[in-house]
Amino acid sequence: MGEFSQRRTWSLRHKILLPFFVILLLLGGVATFNFILLMNRAIHETVDDRLNSGRDVIFREIKNQEFLLQNYAELIGYAYRLPPSGENFQSFPPEYEELLESLARSDIQAEFLPIDQWRDLPAPDLRELVDHTIRSGRSRFRFLGSEQTSPTLTVASLLPEGAREAQVLILRTAIKASFLSAHSIGFGARTSLMNLSGEILTASDPDHLPPGLSPDQLATVIGGQSLIRVGSASKYLYSAIPLGTSELVLTVIEIPMTSLDALVNDLTLQGIATLAIFVLMGGAFYYQLLQRQIMAPVQTLLKATQALSWGNFDFRIEKARQDELGQVARSFNLMAEKLRSLYADSLRQEKELAAAEEELRYQSLLNDKNRQIEEANAELTAHVNELSALFSLIQDMIGSLDLDVLFGRVLQIIKDVVPCDELLLLLYQEENDQLLIRNTLGLDSACKHRELLDARSGLLGELILQREYLHVRDIAEDQRSEAYLRDYSETRSLLCVPMILKDQLLGIINLHKKAPGGFSEREIRLVQAITAQAAIAIENARLYQQTRDLSNTDSLTRLANRRFFQATLEKEFAQSRRYGAIFSLIMIDIDHFKCYNDTHGHLQGDRVLRDVAQILQDNIRGIDLAGRFGGEEFIILMPRTNKEGARAAAEKLRLCVAEREFMGAAESQPEGRLTLSLGIAEFPEDADSLESLQERADQALYQAKKDGRNRTVAWNSTAPPLPYLNVPRLS
Repeated sequence: MGEFSQRRTWSLRHKILLPFFVILLLLGGVATFNFILLMNRAIHETVDDRLNSGRDVIFREIKNQEFLLQNYAELIGYAYRLPPSGENFQSFPPEYEELLESLARSDIQAEFLPIDQWRDLPAPDLRELVDHTIRSGRSRFRFLGSEQTSPTLTVASLLPEGAREAQVLILRTAIKASFLSAHSIGFGARTSLMNLSGEILTASDPDHLPPGLSPDQLATVIGGQSLIRVGSASKYLYSAIPLGTSELVLTVIEIPMTSLDALVNDLTLQGIATLAIFVLMGGAFYYQLLQRQIMAPVQTLLKATQALSWGNFDFRIEKARQDELGQVARSFNLMAEKLRSLYADSLRQEKELAAAEEELRYQSLLNDKNRQIEEANAELTAHVNELSALFSLIQDMIGSLDLDVLFGRVLQIIKDVVPCDELLLLLYQEENDQLLIRNTLGLDSACKHRELLDARSGLLGELILQREYLHVRDIAEDQRSEAYLRDYSETRSLLCVPMILKDQLLGIINLHKKAPGGFSEREIRLVQAITAQAAIAIENARLYQQTRDLSNTDSLTRLANRRFFQATLEKEFAQSRRYGAIFSLIMIDIDHFKCYNDTHGHLQGDRVLRDVAQILQDNIRGIDLAGRFGGEEFIILMPRTNKEGARAAAEKLRLCVAEREFMGAAESQPEGRLTLSLGIAEFPEDADSLESLQERADQALYQAKKDGRNRTVAWNSTAPPLPYLNVPRLS
């Protein structure tokens, strides 16, 4: 018994000492960590202040250089406006020669370039700068340079015409490494300049260049936000400096951090040493106090509890102290008294407990019956919901022929009756063996997903071959789903149900769950029933869509017929007038088509019309609309396109037809080939009404034929008007 008591006492001592030491370590560690964190934060905030101050100084000095160049450019422009005093009309006024000398003293190079010679400049970046200046008519700034010379802050200014020939003034001042070093040394920093592509232009210390930026980081800095990066030995501040009104240059301010890291390490070591000494001293003192004040009374309590555990309810602790352990001893004595009375009551309670257990058994049977009734009610409710969903789907199929509305309703009905996280409706394209994602529900709109999926391999390829549903309870264990999971990485359960009508696969409906476990048999049967009804509705809507498309197209050329084209044109005209947009019309006529018909017959002429229509359809944008206007005339609507854009498109169409070899064109056509004449008009520049716009395009077409055919003519409001009513067509 003595050995047992000593072993338990030693174990209790460790249980009390261990938390104490842990608390000491935690408190000391937290205090040391907070101290180091505060010191590190203060040091880094000081570094950030130095970075911002260095950036402000460089910003101010470069803007001063920009302001100086701008002032010199304005002074030279003012002098250039003065009338010449002699016969030399191109020379600079002699009374302003001191201005040019001042430029030389300020280390500024000046160059006067005739406006028609800017394309002869050898440097492409300088040519681009001068081109922007000429086109905008305003001064433009830019950093220019090469690997052999320091970059120069350059301004190009257009000198006005008048007394002298129009010229471009080019002023340059070099931004050397010494310039950056002189304004950075006061902050203990290094400075570099970068262009908008992230390339280093110049640096105060060429041996210590800053790290490059990723495309996203570069876009952030160009967008006007400063970027701080921490390297292994330095801290960098990237920011943009505007030049003029449309250019930028990037600055990099670097502060070395080596000495600061050494200071933080010293503080860390000192904090750890202080913590260790504090723990050792506190632990020694607490151990002596524990032995005298706690362990002796605890051993007495241990003996009392052992006696009570052996059934000695008469054991009592004598001489209880007046502290917490004394209160525990008195409580123990009361507990022993209570246990003695409770033991007598336990026999009586055992009989009562046996009776209560029998009653609970009957209550459990009753609860089982109630649960079975509730499960039957839940299953009945689910069946009612399924029938209601199918009835709702059938009603929607009867009342809607819009595929987008129908697809959305089908997915919503499935989600209402089958618990799932995401749904996809895919349409099968048999011609290219691909699946098009036509509609989704539950997907995050911010995430980008593929619109086309390969239907020849993987899980979806197996479904298309077997024409039966696929159920994957845990995708992580199914290697067939690797390609599919690239877009839906959170999906764990998958159900794919094909939509089949008359042995033809129309598409697939996929249900995703983010938890493994899959779908129940009842849910699978319900989805199959809904997809069967959806297949019928989709086929009916497709047939309706095909019928509607046939009513809107020309039967010969398969382009939009004149009625449909006119209705679309009226909608575009109303929308453009409401929102202030532009659009253009191209009127097209096949030159000498009557000669071709008379020579080769109308059947061959119809083939030519179909081929020309196909060329037009293949060489316009998806938003453009081509239609047959009548006979051999065609018309094209180009939304959001000005006259110049329409002219470029018309020329492309003209060249495509002219380069095509049509059967018999060499014998029947005057030029030996089939050609087009095209007329262009733009809204609202050329007309303020739809009728007058079509009239302008038709008159431009007439002018193209009058000028010799095989050409494109845009309506010109300054040209004399052409006859429109009863205009004789030049076939």
